[in-house]
Amino acid sequence: MPTPSDPAPCNQDEQLYECLECGKRLCSAASPTACPGCGGVLQNLSRPRPE
Repeated sequence: MPTPSDPAPCNQDEQLYECLECGKRLCSAASPTACPGCGGVLQNLSRPRPE
């Protein structure tokens, strides 16, 4: 099963976010909280997950 392609690597001042609802990924220097596609919750993939 193919996986959705990631966007190009983020710029140094940007972080990678993934929507928990639709799986869309985007790079942003801001701290978005809602997916621009579906309005779902975004998770920051650039930060290590808490143990």
